[in-house]
Amino acid sequence: MIDESVPFWAAAARRRLAFQKCDDCGFIRWPAAGVCPECLGRAATWTEVAGDGTLWSFAIYHRAYAKTGIPPVPYNVGLVELGCGVRLLTWIVGLPDAQLRVGMPVRVAFHEAGEHGLIPVFEPAGSAGTS
Repeated sequence: MIDESVPFWAAAARRRLAFQKCDDCGFIRWPAAGVCPECLGRAATWTEVAGDGTLWSFAIYHRAYAKTGIPPVPYNVGLVELGCGVRLLTWIVGLPDAQLRVGMPVRVAFHEAGEHGLIPVFEPAGSAGTS
């Protein structure tokens, strides 16, 4: 079995976001897949995208579901919609969970998650720096 997400993680290691873009219809997709869900085309090119988006939804977790690489509980899990249309599950960093608001603008940052390496997280668009 081929791990189709390897280019995503390689880009994250360089502090970049990259997703598959269908060579036939231009649809940008995540998760990575061998077939475009829009046109069923099989050809795709990994393309870097801007890291600006909107917090579409979020939840606060009060139980740790992994042993390493996560923040202490409670922690948030956000669904961010990027300008390219991709929705990505992630953490929102840089502000208390009580200040999270659906619709707030966010931008990508990168967090060191132990054995997992750099992972994309998001911070309020008005803040400076990365995790």
